[in-house]
Amino acid sequence: MTHSNSKRVRLSGTLTEGKRGYLLQCEDENVWRLNFMDVDIPTGANDVTVEGVQSGVDNVEVDWIGAKQ
Repeated sequence: MTHSNSKRVRLSGTLTEGKRGYLLQCEDENVWRLNFMDVDIPTGANDVTVEGVQSGVDNVEVDWIGAKQ
């Protein structure tokens, strides 16, 4: 996917499933709402790294997710 004026982000934290979708709680206490775009969510992985495009104040359109090393 190409975004000409996008804001790419790479974030790490704890993945949780809320009532309205997935959330990422980062170590700096920021919380991001994650929107997955044809991405498989790793089962059993709580500590993850995600990459995607920030949309809005606290939303990320995730195009990659992996277990945090």
